[in-house]
Amino acid sequence: MLRMMPSGSTPKNGEWECMECGYIEEGVRTRRPSICCECGAPEKALEFFPYEDHDTTADEDWDADDLDADSSKHNVQEDDY
Repeated sequence: MLRMMPSGSTPKNGEWECMECGYIEEGVRTRRPSICCECGAPEKALEFFPYEDHDTTADEDWDADDLDADSSKHNVQEDDY
């Protein structure tokens, strides 16, 4: 039986996805669920997808002006409806 781990008890480094129904649960590679808790598929139907290591230093270089750079072409006029 698959049990959800309490928050903070084990570091999550990826997700288990059921290839039968698409159910996704956070977890670690070394703890494969024995069945899908959503559809009951066997453990062989569950595939692990690790989280990507994300370089947060690249994110520090953006600011709010970057979000508005092309906003003029996304504005919708009342006449468009």
